[in-house]
Amino acid sequence: MVEQGTDARTGFDFEALSAQERYKLMIGSIIPRPIALVTTVDEEGRVNAAPYSFFNCLSADPPILALGVENKPDRSLKDTSHNIRMTEVFTVNIVSFDIAEAMHVCAAKYPRGVDELKEAGLTAMPGTKIAAPWIR
Repeated sequence: MVEQGTDARTGFDFEALSAQERYKLMIGSIIPRPIALVTTVDEEGRVNAAPYSFFNCLSADPPILALGVENKPDRSLKDTSHNIRMTEVFTVNIVSFDIAEAMHVCAAKYPRGVDELKEAGLTAMPGTKIAAPWIR
C-alpha cells in the first residue's frame, strides 16, 4: 500500500509487501549502493564467493563493517555465514564494472565446496593477513 499526502512524501507498509517487493524497494531507493563480492574459506580451505548489496561501514574506530547475510529458506546457514562463523575471517572485494558479469555467476546456487571464483573465471589471490583470499 502506498500512502501519499500533500507534503509529497510516500510511505510503504512493509507488512503488506512481499519479501521480493521489500527487497526491490530497498535496493532501488538506497543509493548509491556498491556491491561486495565477499570471499571466505571453509574449515578445509575451500574458497567461497558471494555478492552482497547489503553491506556498509558502521564505524571506523573500532572498525565495524555490517554484512547482511540471510539464511537459506529452510533457515540453515548459507556458505558465507557458515565460513565466517567457523573461521572468523572474510574479505570484501568491491565489484567493479570489469567483474560485474562474473559477480552474477558467483550469485548462482552451487553446492557447498564449489569454488564460485573458478566458475566465474576470476582469480583468487592469497590473503596477506587472513586466510580469505582477495580477487585479482
